Amino acid sequence: MKPSRPFVISATNFSSHASAAATVAAKLALRNSGTLMLVHATEATGAGVLATLHDRLVAEAQRLQTTGVVVDHVLLEGGRPAEALIGLIREKSPSLVVVSAGAKGPMDRWALGSFSERIAESSPVPTLVVRNAGAFDAWDWSKERLTILLALDLYATSDVVLRWAKEFRQAGPCDLVSCYVNRRMPTLEEAAIAPGRPVNPPTLQSRLERELQKKVRDQIGDDVSPVVVRPHFGDPGPCLVEIATEVKAQLIAVGTHQRHGLSRLTQFSVSRELLRQSGMNVVCVPVTTTFDPREAHLPDFRRVLVTTDFSELGNAAVPVACAACSIGGLVKIIHVAPPPVRGAKRVTGGGDPDLAEQLRLLIPFETGARCQPPIVEVIEGHDVATAVCEEAERFGADIVCLSSHGLGASHALHGSVTKAVLKKLRRPLLVVRRSDE
Repeated sequence: MKPSRPFVISATNFSSHASAAATVAAKLALRNSGTLMLVHATEATGAGVLATLHDRLVAEAQRLQTTGVVVDHVLLEGGRPAEALIGLIREKSPSLVVVSAGAKGPMDRWALGSFSERIAESSPVPTLVVRNAGAFDAWDWSKERLTILLALDLYATSDVVLRWAKEFRQAGPCDLVSCYVNRRMPTLEEAAIAPGRPVNPPTLQSRLERELQKKVRDQIGDDVSPVVVRPHFGDPGPCLVEIATEVKAQLIAVGTHQRHGLSRLTQFSVSRELLRQSGMNVVCVPVTTTFDPREAHLPDFRRVLVTTDFSELGNAAVPVACAACSIGGLVKIIHVAPPPVRGAKRVTGGGDPDLAEQLRLLIPFETGARCQPPIVEVIEGHDVATAVCEEAERFGADIVCLSSHGLGASHALHGSVTKAVLKKLRRPLLVVRRSDE
């Protein structure tokens, strides 16, 4: 996401709130060895009014230059302010846009929401909406750290929030708290009692926390930052605000899909709710934000699931899975067997002991020097692909490994399982092929 010359755009309407936000923008630009572009957009076209606005813009730029940052100033005139600013952002591609939060005013009558909300939900680059500029006053390497709550989900769309946080903390010391609110519908028992905070089953809570920690680790290489998983009935916005207050965050970072038109009115937006409900600073990171691929963190696979049908090719996936597992990780080897009775059923205790022993005999001797002792299990189910995908969820697999005969003559028998897994699985899949196919 870094341009050749990093710089920040700050929009101002010359209010005290806008001046405070511009000061924050200047600090961020200076910390990243970049420049600041101070922008004022106006509908006015009269020469006298424009001259007055220009003088105020120059004076504000001169004030910000006392911080040590290089400041350019731009006066956008004669158009709708929000649209003019968004056009400039698209043209200049800054690293960050900074605006102050404020109530609706004359500038906002073309937009659904405040001026700052309009910019945050339309800007192609991350936008910082400043509500509490004082949170950045003591932020320094020798003073206080900035606590940032990262509002995440378990899908790839929130990876941009983590990548943004990785770059942002280069500007100063930050404590990152990653948060996932898993929305739930109340069960009949929960609906019958007085409303309260729902509780996840321990196994689900543990799995979600592990998956959230892996997401953080894979994107920014941070394996020690705290993660918070909290179930919630209904929209997650209020719950995120509550968590941010609990961890004393000065900033919330959230991804935005930037929906427009009817989809904006009909689909819930977490970023929009945070902009409206949160009393603190919010960064909206578009899901389309791009970053320098060379700065990507190398993921590791600490929990690897591999399945075999006991064929020669199926068994060949086991050593590949052991090789893919990170040092100290865990490999689980499974075999899906037809159930003895109608209806899919997960067998506990490892299933058929003879088949389980066959699975143990597939474990390479070298595995003991690399990772934890692999575990084996025989799972019963009519549909192999469904059983594999369900076990990947239960086990919390970082990657799934299986063999495929590809598109040869055996495709109808073997390739269909791989295709079905590809359609259902939302985790990385490693497919082992024969070298002569």
